[in-house]
Amino acid sequence: MAGWGAFLLAGFVFLGIAWNVTARTTLVALDIRVAGWLHEHGSAALTTFFFAVTNLHAPLAMTLWTAAFTAVLARLRERYWILTLLVAVAGGMLVNQLLKSAYERLRPRFDEPLLELSSFSFPSGHTAGAVLFYGVLAAFLVSRFYDWRRRSAAVAGAILMVALVAFSRLYLGAHYLSDVLAASCSSTVWLVLCLAGGHALVRRRLQLHLLASAAAALALVALAVSVPDAWWAALEDTIEAMHPLAGALIFCGLYAAALLLLLPAWPFPIAAGAIFGWAWGALAALAAVLLSAAAGLLVARYLAPKGVQRAAREKRTFKAIDHAVAREPWKIVALLRMVPAIPCGLKSYFLGFTRVPFDAYLAASLAGVAPDVLVKVWLGAAGRGVIGEGAGALDWALLGAGIAAFIVLSLLVGRAVRRKLAL
Repeated sequence: MAGWGAFLLAGFVFLGIAWNVTARTTLVALDIRVAGWLHEHGSAALTTFFFAVTNLHAPLAMTLWTAAFTAVLARLRERYWILTLLVAVAGGMLVNQLLKSAYERLRPRFDEPLLELSSFSFPSGHTAGAVLFYGVLAAFLVSRFYDWRRRSAAVAGAILMVALVAFSRLYLGAHYLSDVLAASCSSTVWLVLCLAGGHALVRRRLQLHLLASAAAALALVALAVSVPDAWWAALEDTIEAMHPLAGALIFCGLYAAALLLLLPAWPFPIAAGAIFGWAWGALAALAAVLLSAAAGLLVARYLAPKGVQRAAREKRTFKAIDHAVAREPWKIVALLRMVPAIPCGLKSYFLGFTRVPFDAYLAASLAGVAPDVLVKVWLGAAGRGVIGEGAGALDWALLGAGIAAFIVLSLLVGRAVRRKLAL
């Protein structure tokens, strides 16, 4: 619960920071003020100390730290932890580099800089590496300790080291405040995915072909997130310039296609709220989800190869869910739709192999996705109010309420689904 809660919170915070940096809102002005103040109030002793901290967490140093930790894990015969560490650090740094290339934000500029770097600034690579390395280290220590005090010390130590590395980049003028915050958030998202995958491997609940699918999905997520300023801004501008009906139809088609192709589609309902407002955005987003749900079921039921259908129906988990759907189609379909960890399109294909009636399937799908979609559309509409001119306390309050509602809804629904679908 804590891990997936951090995943959701970090993802939304990163999206908010990236949005503000791209739109050059007041957050950018705050970045400049913080960087200027730190540069003006530096001291020789602190500069020496933070140079040591940042050099000990440079790319080459982090590679050596990772190699040393890998050697320790190899001696302990912890092969799953070795895989988790390598995927987390190497993959996370690749994602960070993709984000740097996408946003192309220049570093802080000073008349007498302490550091002169030509690479891009957003998000911070040093901070990302610290989050990934110390995050895996803390998770490993927590798995080895049973005393809550030792576990707390491991987590607190990791947080302290990440904060120290992040502040060293700010103090030396290498990054803005939003750079290190965004790096912490994006790397936390990747770290949670890697730790969850490693845990699934240890429990023998994840086979190699599922790992390959997850890797492909994560690559798509990285590509989709790497061009938010170019792709999403162009999409919003294009749709807003169209006739409202034509724009809504094109938006629904793109959203439905993304769901069916198992692409990362979570920004679509947020964009619906930002483009169309809450009421029309909710209608457009729900229509797109229903369209993809109907298409996915029909494809799986009537167009999927017989061998795929037979292989799916031979699984014990599928048989149990198929029997449950036959007894309570409305309740089971609605609960399955509420599970956030499974892509919406994948659930449509899966349910297409079951005996669920088409009308009950559509109605239950609408009931299941409505809470999540409506909250995301609300976030998009409230977020647009926050970054617009004349934004006030009410706009910020509405945005905060939407984020809180999404987190609470995810936690409550996840608990209810696990309790109902325990097989």
